[in-house]
Amino acid sequence: MLVRNAVTWLDGTDFGYYALCPASRLDGWAGTEADEVFGACVGRIALPGHGEVLTIGGEALPVAYLPQSMVFVQDAGSDEGIDVPGEVERALGAPGWQDAFEISLDGRYFLIDSGVPGAETEEECTVRVDVPRGRYLVRSLVLDLPLGEFRLHRLQAL
Repeated sequence: MLVRNAVTWLDGTDFGYYALCPASRLDGWAGTEADEVFGACVGRIALPGHGEVLTIGGEALPVAYLPQSMVFVQDAGSDEGIDVPGEVERALGAPGWQDAFEISLDGRYFLIDSGVPGAETEEECTVRVDVPRGRYLVRSLVLDLPLGEFRLHRLQAL
């Protein structure tokens, strides 16, 4: 985990995918659940008994969650001085967002490296994510700035 400009980043996935694992399922996460979405930048899987799980990946990039805007941010190479929350906030109204899919979420999650078993996941390798119960549209945007590029994945309440 890395904190840069008041944003907490997970950096170090060996597999290139992160999963929004339900907190109640963390210890039982096997590390193979997200294999079916390999190749997708953003995906979803059904986790029996726990609902749907959001996956973020495509490349082994640092990822952060901004709760105020409900946006997952992948840093595809940026200058350390970029105001990430400010840039994301400005991007919320920008054209070019692509609808990916709808997903039902509810409660407390941990953003984890999807390929690591939950029992082996250290606390500093997780980011807590609280999502109010509901149905969400997942929308994605590549934010190309003069000092960096970010891939944004937004949860928009339906």
